[in-house]
Amino acid sequence: MNKMIATIIFSFFSLPTFAAPVDIDLSGATSSTLIDADGASFSQTFTGQTASGSGISGSPTGPLSLAPSGTISVVSFNPGCTGCDSGNSLLTPSSFQGPLSILFDFNADSFSWVMGSSNAGSNVTVDLFSNNGSLINTVLISMLDGYNKYSISGLGAFAGLTFRDNNDSYGVRYMDLSYNSVAGVSEVPIPAAALMFAPALLGFMGLRRKAKQAA
Repeated sequence: MNKMIATIIFSFFSLPTFAAPVDIDLSGATSSTLIDADGASFSQTFTGQTASGSGISGSPTGPLSLAPSGTISVVSFNPGCTGCDSGNSLLTPSSFQGPLSILFDFNADSFSWVMGSSNAGSNVTVDLFSNNGSLINTVLISMLDGYNKYSISGLGAFAGLTFRDNNDSYGVRYMDLSYNSVAGVSEVPIPAAALMFAPALLGFMGLRRKAKQAA
């Protein structure tokens, strides 16, 4: 019986969430040092990091949060590649070579985006971070010529990421971004009714103990 009551309490205070694809909506975004879009937010760095040219120094501090720095330009563009959507794109400072950090609205287990490069074989490094700012993994992306869709998956869940050390001399454009949100249990605030319900449950459990002792 006590186990059943504990299960009821847990179910009352927690709500399940489910994995779902999230398309980051840049349609209403404007150029800024911190861009808050539907699905994710953007800046050059996370708190604890410093941008320098195409690189970045320092490590994010927890909890993971963005630190406004250089202005990220939002420009409408049609990449013209198969399976790529036209719309707003992101260009970073330092001749479009600077770092770009993304903080997702939900933890992700995969991420895809369209990226344009003028030099096939150029590289960009992607760091994946947890909610507490710790580094989960680092991926080196070798870019193809022109605009293409890229993806990262199979590396566990991550809360945000940073593109850095882009060595394409013409810079890179980012757009058509999406991710798969991770399923889990979402804790919700305890409503007033729950606070009233808890003493009754505890009292009921106390009466059962007394009844057992009397028996």
